[in-house]
Amino acid sequence: MRLNVNQLSILVVDDHRFMQQLMRVMLTGLGVKTVVAALTVDEGIRLLSCQKFDIVIADYLMGGSSGAEFMRLTRSEHFQGDRFVPIIACTADTTPRTVSELRDAGADEILCKPVSPRALWNKIAAVANARRRFVQAPNFFGPDRRRRVAKVKGEDRRLVDVEKVVDIEEV
Repeated sequence: MRLNVNQLSILVVDDHRFMQQLMRVMLTGLGVKTVVAALTVDEGIRLLSCQKFDIVIADYLMGGSSGAEFMRLTRSEHFQGDRFVPIIACTADTTPRTVSELRDAGADEILCKPVSPRALWNKIAAVANARRRFVQAPNFFGPDRRRRVAKVKGEDRRLVDVEKVVDIEEV
């Protein structure tokens, strides 16, 4: 997807109305015309199952569920909506454990709180203009977790039959 911000449709999944409003103000200030908010993981899944969104921004901690759970459900083979939708995780907890959990759940990008319009713009541009390819492995489906291509030779190289790279354009 090329970045044409005024045509984007963005779903914000966050259990705090203030953060939903803050995101809405920043996104509309950046030129986004359509911003829909969900208060719970279940509501977000329901909306994503019946509506097309270009990008999802999901908070990490949401009451009884987490943004990571939302991502796992969205990336699941049983999900009825777009499994390839770009997901930006939003969190104040940037510990390595949380970042790994979000990455392994299928987040495309991680947006750190407090959020600035510039940081938000950079994450939107990243998923719109420089999206990583999707990988299907026995225990993972989502954007390739590797940010750079390693040039490993010999017995340590990755086996092609272990992971299947899925081209987003093919779907």
